[in-house]
Amino acid sequence: MNFTKRIITFVFAIVLLTGVTALSASAQRRSGVRIVQRPVIVRTYGYYRPNPFWYRNYYWNNRYFYDPYLREREQRYYLEQELSGNKKELRKHLEKYNADGVLTAKEREELADDYRDVAKAQRKLNEFNRRY
Repeated sequence: MNFTKRIITFVFAIVLLTGVTALSASAQRRSGVRIVQRPVIVRTYGYYRPNPFWYRNYYWNNRYFYDPYLREREQRYYLEQELSGNKKELRKHLEKYNADGVLTAKEREELADDYRDVAKAQRKLNEFNRRY
């Protein structure tokens, strides 16, 4: 009886293993699929960093946190970038609104807001320059 159970278990295991291998082989087989070999294109990318302070990490790994000179340079950089961005936006709006020669109320309000933004950014930069 014990020997018969072993033979039946062995035969069952063989049947089970052949069924599993047949299923896995059929899952990996590509029937009716055409394989097209394409060349591999390798590109080297150059990374553009518009912001020199992009690699700021946590304060324990940040040299700008401890060095007052570098912190001052960083603050000056951000204030100058804010001012130049506001001036660029004002210039763009002036070009756009003066193209047809007529200023509507909405355009005047937008230009006034742009002038306020430029004046505020300039005031912040001047105050920063007075302090340092």
